[in-house]
Amino acid sequence: MKKILLIIAICLLFTGCIPRNNRNNYIEQSFGTYNIPSTWTKRNDHSTYSKYFFANKKDKNTIPNNISVEMGTNKYSKDDHMSFNRAILAQLSMQVKGSGMTINGSGTTTKNGYPLYTYRMTGKGQTIVQHYIVGDYKYVLVHETIWHGSTKDTDYAAKEIVNTFKWKE
Repeated sequence: MKKILLIIAICLLFTGCIPRNNRNNYIEQSFGTYNIPSTWTKRNDHSTYSKYFFANKKDKNTIPNNISVEMGTNKYSKDDHMSFNRAILAQLSMQVKGSGMTINGSGTTTKNGYPLYTYRMTGKGQTIVQHYIVGDYKYVLVHETIWHGSTKDTDYAAKEIVNTFKWKE
């Protein structure tokens, strides 16, 4: 009898009827929802109603590597996302001019089909990555700031946010 119960429990676990440990935290903001790895936590000391800051729980540095998520508005429709891309790139180019930082950009779509533009700025021992998820006359900015060490963990967490993001309708 115990073997049968064990077999049933294993089958239920693998078919999803028994919840597994969730490795991500579900976040809901006024403009949308997304997941962030459970190793990351919201930093209430820096977050506001409209802008959430996250840091890895393991990062004990005074200034930890971090990610912020916020929504903004713009004058571009979702169909005109290329114009939005050009405007952001021009703005970032002006901001880093003379700073010794370089910009690399790319464009694709999120797993939910939203246009996505990513700009990586590096120099002076710091890396800044800005991911723009484009909506209709709006965008979500997932902003990574890497002060020290590898970018791998912060990049992974930001990509989880980007790929699970869904606009609130």
